[in-house]
Amino acid sequence: MLTLALAGMMALCAAPAQALTLPMFKEQESENVTISREEYERFLKFQKLDMLMNMADQYFYEDVDEEAMLESAAVGLMAGLGDVYSMYYTAEQMAEFNEEAEGEYQGIGCQLLADPTDGLITVTRVFKNSPAEKAGIRSGDKIVYVNDVYYTAYEMNDAVDVMRGEPGQSVKVTVMRGMETMDFDVMREDISINYVEYQILDGNIGYVIVYDFLGNACEGFSEAMDAFQAADVAGMIIDLRNNGGGLLDAAVDMADLILPEGVVVSMRDKYDHVMEKTIDADYYDVPMAVLVNGYTASASEILAGAIRDKEAGTIVGTRTFGKGVVQSVFEFPDGSGMKITSAQYFTPNGECIHEVGIEPDVLVELDEDVVTLYGINNLPHEQDAQLQKAIELLGGPAAAEEGNEAA
Repeated sequence: MLTLALAGMMALCAAPAQALTLPMFKEQESENVTISREEYERFLKFQKLDMLMNMADQYFYEDVDEEAMLESAAVGLMAGLGDVYSMYYTAEQMAEFNEEAEGEYQGIGCQLLADPTDGLITVTRVFKNSPAEKAGIRSGDKIVYVNDVYYTAYEMNDAVDVMRGEPGQSVKVTVMRGMETMDFDVMREDISINYVEYQILDGNIGYVIVYDFLGNACEGFSEAMDAFQAADVAGMIIDLRNNGGGLLDAAVDMADLILPEGVVVSMRDKYDHVMEKTIDADYYDVPMAVLVNGYTASASEILAGAIRDKEAGTIVGTRTFGKGVVQSVFEFPDGSGMKITSAQYFTPNGECIHEVGIEPDVLVELDEDVVTLYGINNLPHEQDAQLQKAIELLGGPAAAEEGNEAA
């Protein structure tokens, strides 16, 4: 079984896991099966489920669907962990999970985060020209109802299932924006996700936005680094705002391009086993600033924490989300799967940022009215106070007009 370490939680986050035939799924050649005492005692633990199924079959007023009952039991089993980042995927959900990692799916076009602080589904990014953007949904919105059914962060997969579907069909999405509740009828479309965008700003400063650590993000980031090197930029800004994470290895691969050799992140499981992710000495050395905010989470915190600990750049913005745990993904032979929190991670200096986050070197708040008007990923550069501060720190246009006249 290939275990994929994930550093983000989206209804969107992961990559295909290689299937392994686990012992309980292997076909038996004989009608009589010999099991060990340990296996028998384990069977006894689950006899209540078997009893419930038998009684439902005996007493329910209609024929029962045992497969549906087992699927629901699997969902409940994982929910019993009380962890919004651990869950069971049906075969259909697992296929969608894998599709999204490739950057192609059918839906409304927004990135979601299960927020344990309020138990709500939070929109962290609305893809450009997507149905969600056209309808008026914005980053920061809290999805509370889909087709008039209430969903919490713990049911995010179920909410995503409803928002996914055939292009050309609409879905009703109800969000909370501040204290206001708003309804949107969103037409599903084919969605192509762009994980990285970059440009060279005035003052010859490279600016790269990393939306997720999924799909072709590493290739896009590498392409940006090549473009910045070719232009011999004076500095580089990495925008990780509202980046909810993704694949751990993607974050490490990006760090390898811009940081000196050493440990990028270490992970410790409940058995105190420690695994370190290291990078080599070959890297692009350029002055850096990193933009973060309250929805910079997991894999993006790994990259930001490594840049901070290695003193390779300045962190600008507001305190990050604080998701310092890693998930592993398993796919079963029937196409279903699971994602489970399997370890805590630590920055190169040994700091665990779970439920704490990373404090920026330079604290800069954004104008909430401007963010509400445009959304975090669509702010005009001149109205983006965090971006302007990063430009100033890198000596960009007249040091951002002399710090906006020392305002």
